[in-house]
Amino acid sequence: MMYGAHLAIGDICRDPTGLLVRVEDIDIYDYVYFSVIESSEPEDDEVELGEMSHVAFAHRFTKLGNMLLNRNSRLTGVDGEAAA
Repeated sequence: MMYGAHLAIGDICRDPTGLLVRVEDIDIYDYVYFSVIESSEPEDDEVELGEMSHVAFAHRFTKLGNMLLNRNSRLTGVDGEAAA
């Protein structure tokens, strides 16, 4: 559980049931909008969207990382220049 954790767009989070989501937006009223990346139900093929308060989201999900930061670190080298 993420007590006092800061969420950002692109964060990947998982709940105890195995539901994997990506944070899509956080509005000025502290509502988190997310899309389901991986569900515990394998027959579910359509993209699901959800929203919940930041407090409820932080209580349910564990932050695994940030998709945008991971992508940027692969594209740039240690000194910030483009990787070959």
